[in-house]
Amino acid sequence: MMKRFTYTFFILSTVFLDIGSVVFLANKLNSDLTLLLHINEDFSLVRLLAFVFIWLLLGTYFSIYTHKRADRFLRLTLRLSSHLITFFVFIELFSASIFSRIPKIEDVLLLGLILITQLTYRFFFFSLIRSLRTKNKLFKDTVVLLGDNTQGIASFIQNNPQIGYNILAVDLEEDVIISKDFLKRQRPSAVFMHQKNANRKKYKAVLEKLALHQIPIRIFASHDNVFRSNQVDYFGFIPIYKTQFSPLLQGANRYIKRIFDIVFSLFVIIFILSWMYPLVALLIKLESKGPVLFVQNRNGLGNELFRCYKFRSMTTNNSVAQVIKDDMRITRIGKIIRKTSIDEFPQFFNVLKGDMSVVGPRPHMEIHNANYEKHVESFQLRHTIKPGITGMAQSRGFRGEIREDLDIINRIKYDIFYIRHWSFALDIKIIIRTVLNIFRGEDKAY
Repeated sequence: MMKRFTYTFFILSTVFLDIGSVVFLANKLNSDLTLLLHINEDFSLVRLLAFVFIWLLLGTYFSIYTHKRADRFLRLTLRLSSHLITFFVFIELFSASIFSRIPKIEDVLLLGLILITQLTYRFFFFSLIRSLRTKNKLFKDTVVLLGDNTQGIASFIQNNPQIGYNILAVDLEEDVIISKDFLKRQRPSAVFMHQKNANRKKYKAVLEKLALHQIPIRIFASHDNVFRSNQVDYFGFIPIYKTQFSPLLQGANRYIKRIFDIVFSLFVIIFILSWMYPLVALLIKLESKGPVLFVQNRNGLGNELFRCYKFRSMTTNNSVAQVIKDDMRITRIGKIIRKTSIDEFPQFFNVLKGDMSVVGPRPHMEIHNANYEKHVESFQLRHTIKPGITGMAQSRGFRGEIREDLDIINRIKYDIFYIRHWSFALDIKIIIRTVLNIFRGEDKAY
């Protein structure tokens, strides 16, 4: 907690100091650059917000607020310089075309002063973080070096304590079992493995387990490796490829998806479930005895169990058999709410709690999970993210009853494709497609 708070504090401090330094220096030089920085009598909140948005947008692109473990200060300087030059060229062109402003020599002076100012406090934060990682054990993370050919990377980490890594070497030949308990006990922040081992069969199960527990996997290669990647970092001369099973394992994307889940679920709960819940509850109670909600344990993120909510659409029973067409257990109101997917709406409470997401692989019953896992390779990978109320497989028609092996295989295929290629736009597309399917009707919605 202390470590995360410190890093967050440094990043936020850098952001505010960046914006403050540009505005302050521009005002001191009486620069009217794009009128965004003019904060005297002509101050405009809209202009300032536009300036901040453009600054942060370019800052994200040039990764000026991303501190890589093995970064040297020269890399940070080059990224910041590229960001500042691009920003100034953009606003110079913008001010010249919109406000007919002629560039001034003061603009170059302003650029130089901002660069020196921002590099000064960045160097202070950079040095402080490296010092904390070197001397304070609270700021050190455990990393697992998996398999052989790890001597080079181990030597670099040991000779550079400012990276803040403690090494835990694991050799599968020595009967070391990377189990759930092992991962909870050691709590590795990343796993490093040589590229030549990535496709070896004995490592496949281990890699799937690491992905299931959302542990970053770093593939490294020899210095003379012929492959290149835009997701590469260097520990000395050793290329480190940043492999992620899903974009959702990257911090910013997780926060984006979680914020959307909270906003969307609150909207549905306030404006739809507020009147739908009592109406559906009354109809369920009038037709059959039993609770309004059907609550059942389902497998979620990391294969952990959670209590999943649905409107009860069947007579009370102890059967765990999957629903089939014309199932005698389904009540009359149950047929309607299942056909329209209204029975799933209470799961927005699961989303608000954090057990589920609006979009993701649909959660299965425990007994069905255990059965599918035996027959479908990589089935557990669908638990690397939170389950969803709807998902890519369901929006493509693979929902409901599993009649043959191909049904579950295709469902898993779409689930894993979604996990590997997640984007916010893809979530919106799946939601729209799901809503359209409800109005069009689906063959397996029973």
